[in-house]
Order: sequence, then C-alpha cells, then structure tokens
Amino acid sequence: MISLKIDIHVHTISSDSTATVDDVIKAAKEKGLDGVVVTDHDTIEGAEEAISKKCGLIIIMGEEVTTTNGHILAIGISEPIRKGLPPNIAVFRIHKQNGLAVIPHQTFPFVSKIPKKELHKIPIDGIEVFSAATPFAWHYFRRNLKLAGSLGLPMLAGSDSHFAETIGDAYTIVYAENQETTSILNAIKQGRTDVGCQPSKFIYKFKMMKNMGLGLLYSKH
Repeated sequence: MISLKIDIHVHTISSDSTATVDDVIKAAKEKGLDGVVVTDHDTIEGAEEAISKKCGLIIIMGEEVTTTNGHILAIGISEPIRKGLPPNIAVFRIHKQNGLAVIPHQTFPFVSKIPKKELHKIPIDGIEVFSAATPFAWHYFRRNLKLAGSLGLPMLAGSDSHFAETIGDAYTIVYAENQETTSILNAIKQGRTDVGCQPSKFIYKFKMMKNMGLGLLYSKH
C-alpha cells in the first residue's frame, strides 16, 4: 500500500483558469504532489494535453460537469460528459466509463447544487469535503464532513484551482495498491482517503470575484 497526494480538482486555460497545462504540471511538482485530476468545465481538452506530456506526474482525466442541477466532478473518464444532463443521467454516463462521480463544494450557498434529498437517490462515489477556493473554507469543511458522514460516502479534498499558485492548497491522500489510475479510483471508492487542507490565499479568491463579478462568483465554479 502506498500513499499518494492528489489534487482532485484542478482547472486549466481550457476552461476558466489562468494556468496553462505546463503551469499546472510545474506547480504540482513544486508543491510535492504525486498527481492531479484535471477537471475543466465541460471539456477534457486540458486533461488530454496534460496526459500527452508524460511529465512524471500521475495525471487523471476528469471534467467538472455542469448538470441541470449542480456540478459533478467526473474522475477517471475517457470521453467528455455532455453538459446540461440531469444529475442522475450524468452519473450514469460517468459510471459507464468506469469513472467516479464526486460532488464538489456542495454546502457553499452561492453555488448551484444538487438538493440533499436528491443525493440519497443518486449513486455518488464521494464528497469533496474541503475546497481550498471556497470562502470560509473551514466552516464549510465542517458542514461537508457531516454531509459525507450522513451519506456514508468517501471524503476528498481539492484546490479547485483557477491559478497556478493555488494548485495543491488542498489535496486528497489516497492509499492505493499502486500508481495506476484504476488502483487509485478503487481506493477512493473504498474510502481509503484522507484530506490535506489549507485554504487558498484571499488574494486569489478576490481575483475570482473580480473576474467573475460578485453575483457570479462560483456560477461557473
């Protein structure tokens, strides 16, 4: 059994980050991560580019899927999941690709989210209990811990990075048999995880507010 530090929620310039794929790889190595899941909004282009670099990091293909009611992290997929699907259909298509469906920033109030009563009806694989990009991150961490506990789901953490500087501010520690993606996904699904948590610096949260507009903060997040 090995422990791997993996930031499960990273964006690139393929969606709304300022970080190129090379920036992501460089920052992840500098932060001492073993790997990242590239989860651009409704595209896998950034993930495909990162995998093609053969950079010495574990790169897992992902996507932050925009559903009709909230966002879902699709982790370990091979093809893009179309935006605008109902959450249950999006999860079905993620599982059809042997990927994991993880719910990000679920309790933060200014984000479109899947109602809690609906989460009980959808076969979700995990909850992102800590998002480094979320304002008042520790407060929502406690709320997400309770949510994950009530649902009996594995707990993960990610930076939700939109800037190279924030990559690895939060990450998931995965206890896997080896570094293969299948082994990592199996370990997550079985709940063999811990979380490394540090909120991103306020300046980067401020930049997000400035770029998106206060009323649109996290509307694409």
